[in-house]
Amino acid sequence: MEKKRRITFYTDLNGPHKDQIREQVAMTPEERWRVFIKLRKMYFGLMGEPPKLPKRITLTRPPWM
Repeated sequence: MEKKRRITFYTDLNGPHKDQIREQVAMTPEERWRVFIKLRKMYFGLMGEPPKLPKRITLTRPPWM
């Protein structure tokens, strides 16, 4: 079971950034990756999947040649 986060009140705007850096330093790369994937799934659940772009490379001659 995940630990619930407490509501924190900060006195300056750097407080949340410093807390996030402190948390990430304590994590291993695998834990950070799992958290990233979890947040990404939550984001795509709210906003929807991004549209797939065509993956085509077009080579043309520049006009000056």
